[in-house]
Amino acid sequence: HGKRCASDACPTKPPHLAALPGRRSGRRQSRATFAMSDQLSYPDLVLDPSIRDWVLIPIFVIMFLMGILRNNVTKMMRSSEKTKRDTVQQNNLLMRARRLRANAGWVPAAAFAARKHHFCDKEKGLLMQKQDAPNPMAAMSDPNMMSKMMQGNMAMMVPQMLMMVIIPHFFSGFVLGKIPFPLTPSFKGMLQRGVNLSTLDTAYITSMSWYILAMFGMRGLYSIVLGAGSTTDDSALMQQQMGMAAGGGQPGQQPDYNKLYAAEAENLQITEHKFHLSAAEEKLLRGGKADGVTARGKAKRA
Repeated sequence: HGKRCASDACPTKPPHLAALPGRRSGRRQSRATFAMSDQLSYPDLVLDPSIRDWVLIPIFVIMFLMGILRNNVTKMMRSSEKTKRDTVQQNNLLMRARRLRANAGWVPAAAFAARKHHFCDKEKGLLMQKQDAPNPMAAMSDPNMMSKMMQGNMAMMVPQMLMMVIIPHFFSGFVLGKIPFPLTPSFKGMLQRGVNLSTLDTAYITSMSWYILAMFGMRGLYSIVLGAGSTTDDSALMQQQMGMAAGGGQPGQQPDYNKLYAAEAENLQITEHKFHLSAAEEKLLRGGKADGVTARGKAKRA
């Protein structure tokens, strides 16, 4: 017939076309089938509470005690060194300049200008004086420095080797929990080590994955318990061993104070001074209205 028949049950429609569904209905059915197959392939697991008591908590406690032990051993292996007088003076000079920049608003304009001239004068400024350049080969030729690097490597690697033996031997093959957000199957190798199941949802984590996550997530707890000077941060230890210390120098090498002084002098010169106590008395009398009071005070003085 001349007009297109919209109904699937049209008597003039060929039987092989009437039996086939439309494109939209086919897409909906395929999506529903995919969702149903996805739900069937990844069922929710009910974990035994004994896994929490005998696997999850013991791994956390063992790692925490191992970190405390490593921190104490590292402190015992450190040798007490006497700091040089020149190094202390140079560090104190940098601290004074940084404190002046941080607290510039609490110093009057004349006092800030005098201190700025004292630090940044081209001829007599303390930050403009040339310092001795560090010798890059001095740290490599020092046997004490090499022994310290070996001790640092041992303090970092030996506990990790012990934990990598203990965790798979006693706690392998356990599913400990589930991450509250979905992940792609590419994370299976990272989160489900020791459990090779293709039908297990990617959000579930195993004992080995819990060990790795807890190893990088306990920095805050170590800093609270052991203080800010603890040596339990594996990433910081690795950076020190690889020569990624502050200033970009090799481990044990003294920083280049010429570059540090030049950068601090530049920062101090571009610092804008604004005195916070310029109208303190009038602010107190007027109840904190700073702008209007300052304008009135200037007008009266004029």
